[in-house]
Amino acid sequence: MGLYWSIFVAFLRVGTFGYGGGQALIPLIEDEVVYNYAWLTAEEFIDALAMANALPGPIATKLAICIGLKTGGVIGAFSALTAILLPSSVLIVVLSILYYKFRHIPSVQGMIRGIRPVVIALLMITVAHLAPRSVCSWDTFMIALAAFMVVFFLKVHPIYTIAVAAVVGLIFYR
Repeated sequence: MGLYWSIFVAFLRVGTFGYGGGQALIPLIEDEVVYNYAWLTAEEFIDALAMANALPGPIATKLAICIGLKTGGVIGAFSALTAILLPSSVLIVVLSILYYKFRHIPSVQGMIRGIRPVVIALLMITVAHLAPRSVCSWDTFMIALAAFMVVFFLKVHPIYTIAVAAVVGLIFYR
């Protein structure tokens, strides 16, 4: 029971204190599972992140399921998923009611405006943490650069870019 409770608490913290969407939760999840509990190594975390990004759906929930499954089996996956979804499910109902009631008040608009740059900072932290371990050679740098350019400039859907990168990896990195 202790392991499942630890999984629940770890992902409850992420779900409670994470703001800005799934991508912004990645550094919080990494801190919990790699550095706080040491359930995964940094490399295992990147692998889980890569796999979760290759699947459809919200990244934080996919990571929670993946990490919970590896750490505590099916019950661990259910604990992680429940914990990461619980705070946001409750808060979104409460905040939606409050926001739509008070959205025209200048202080509410100011708070939202102040939070936006923090979300960008969290995304930048994700890139800063993951890039050195993911883009570790000239060829992986070129894959990352090509993926960025194709998605950002050519507006190709990310799933196609991921699929092509998987094929490239299959061919060149066996």
